Amino acid sequence: MMKHLLAIIVCALLHVAPALAQGGALAQANQKYQAGDLKGARTLVDEAIKDPELARMPDVWVLRGFVYKDLYKGAAKPEADILRDEAMASLYTAIVEDKDRKFLASSRPAYWYMAKTMYNDAVNALNAVQPEPAMAYYAKYGEALRRLAPDTATVQADIDFNNALGTVYVKLFNEDRQQYGWYDKAVAVYKRVLAMDSANYGANYNLATLYYNRGVYNIQRITPENDIPSLQQIQEASREFFTLALPYMLKAHQMRPGRAETILGLESIHYSLQDEDKSRHYRRLFEELEHDEMKQRDH
Repeated sequence: MMKHLLAIIVCALLHVAPALAQGGALAQANQKYQAGDLKGARTLVDEAIKDPELARMPDVWVLRGFVYKDLYKGAAKPEADILRDEAMASLYTAIVEDKDRKFLASSRPAYWYMAKTMYNDAVNALNAVQPEPAMAYYAKYGEALRRLAPDTATVQADIDFNNALGTVYVKLFNEDRQQYGWYDKAVAVYKRVLAMDSANYGANYNLATLYYNRGVYNIQRITPENDIPSLQQIQEASREFFTLALPYMLKAHQMRPGRAETILGLESIHYSLQDEDKSRHYRRLFEELEHDEMKQRDH
């Protein structure tokens, strides 16, 4: 359908007297695009946009956007990122200049498709444990959405992305527990999620676990060389982390009282805080939960 539309575009341009010279170049660009010669089409359409008359028309920008979109699909990074930026800039210009809305059915979906690839790149970077590129791609994704639709709501996507980002930071911290920068970033990300959604189960549970494990790590580092003052200092610091963990684990448990992970978490936190009564209470809750699950399986 798009190639048919572009053929119509070229025919229309060839009837515009001031643009005859460049219209020929645009017609050739369209022909090369239809023939699959993307590099040749790129050269010609880039030349066409230098003409002030053509540059004010959406037609040339639609063609350029699709040429660069297809070039992007066959390119490797970092060139692919550059081609995508060019494609989106051209498609955006086409949409803005298309006062008669002749090409919106093609240009707008193509723009949203390219924006979605930025989100996919952010997800892929998270999966590869690369938080910095992930954040950069996700920021560009948000900018792309808001450029075309300023009122676009991305709160849920922001929550999901930041929860996943927090998981990456925790993984990096667990690989080297001396790198507290990763720990600090994980804490900040989970708090950012809770600022958007205080009832987010994942952020509450993960932040509680992060604080609790930090306290445990401190205790695990105790060696026979530690003197009494340093032991007391480590124990006090660990207690602070256990105390920080408690309200978040409680919130998570209140949200999903039937989850074994929060019940065991509360048992461990209260045990670490030397509150044996409450620790035993949550142990009994866990055993009852296990018993109920076994009965359900038997039936």
